[in-house]
Amino acid sequence: MTGKRTHTGMVTLASAAVLLGGGVIAANTTTKKVKAATTDYVKVLYAANLRQGPGLKYATLRTLNQGEAYKTYTTQQADGYTWYNLGGSQWVAGAAVEPGTGTPAAGSATGPTTTQTGWVTVNTAANLRSGAGLTYGVVRGLSQGEAYKYFATKQADGYIWYNLGGDQWVAGVAVTAGTGLYPGNGTSSGSNAGNNAGGGDPIVTPTPNQTGSVRVNYAANIRQGAGTSYAISKTLAAGGTYSYTAAQQADGYVWYCIGNNEWIASAAVTVVSDAASGGSGTSTPGNSVTPPANQTKVAAVIALAQQQLGKPYVWGGKGPDVFDCSGLMYYIFLNAAGVNIGGWTVPQESSGQSVSLNALQPGDIIFWGPRGNTYHDALYIGNNQYIAAPEPGDVVRIQTISPGFAPSMAVRVL
Repeated sequence: MTGKRTHTGMVTLASAAVLLGGGVIAANTTTKKVKAATTDYVKVLYAANLRQGPGLKYATLRTLNQGEAYKTYTTQQADGYTWYNLGGSQWVAGAAVEPGTGTPAAGSATGPTTTQTGWVTVNTAANLRSGAGLTYGVVRGLSQGEAYKYFATKQADGYIWYNLGGDQWVAGVAVTAGTGLYPGNGTSSGSNAGNNAGGGDPIVTPTPNQTGSVRVNYAANIRQGAGTSYAISKTLAAGGTYSYTAAQQADGYVWYCIGNNEWIASAAVTVVSDAASGGSGTSTPGNSVTPPANQTKVAAVIALAQQQLGKPYVWGGKGPDVFDCSGLMYYIFLNAAGVNIGGWTVPQESSGQSVSLNALQPGDIIFWGPRGNTYHDALYIGNNQYIAAPEPGDVVRIQTISPGFAPSMAVRVL
């Protein structure tokens, strides 16, 4: 976050974040194995990288969130830090955590991801999240009666979470889990592995309509077949409406055929009626209604923001490799739409038309704090989600608007 840059302690935290992100390697790069950890768990003080080994040279697996707590198994010294093992090849640096003894507070994560396979059936409509926990963004909704293979489990926020492939997790409160043969059709839970390149291929799902129209909500990849394993042939901008001539399930999505070997995933589109698509519903497959110029620019801004996901937060950063919140907004609007909105939050408040938070559209900038003294902003991308560079120690990522951290105003630049 950054506003008038009057924050105290930012430089210290940012420096620590760079160290944890691998930007600076300490002189002591040797790894020394020591005895088993004398602590029972560690609590995450702020967002930190979980690595494949005890040292900055190891690849990052994912980001741990502030407030989570994990059981520890052993420790090692490397690169000037004590590294805590959270199970298997999962390590976190001591600079980002606080060790503790006994049992972590209820509601926090209490263990590493456990590799396990089976199936889950959805008992009630549920959110599929990008990580194991309520703080992760919602990828899409799951419907009652669907069934999915799962590949791992994890405890977080008082639930068991099931991994449906890639960054797709569902809480156990909404599903029933089983192993071995799936009882609904008598086939093995791995029988559809051939269509499961991205994980999460549903075993049983409702059959989609085989013809109709879809409207593209976000810039989206067109693939040469129905699944994430197929090559990308082109990218569509948001706003177009397309007729589809076939639909099928793969990799956790419905895929719509909008042309010869041209398929688009349901995550980026909305199925529309003939009236909603302009009255005819007869657009030629592979050819869309031309979107307005501003929608094309919005799609370009969102696409450029998505390309920055995973890049580290550095206070004052304006790209292309590091960002703070307003620096990210400045970079994407300037480079994707050719609009200079100013370099920090307050001038960005006046970069467009004020809009109600109840009427947000993809491409709007949302702000936190009172007008004239905002301290954080982000790009709204629809479905109650936004892309932001959150804070020191974190990376650019997709987040979900929540009542506990709700924006105070919004501006429409395009």
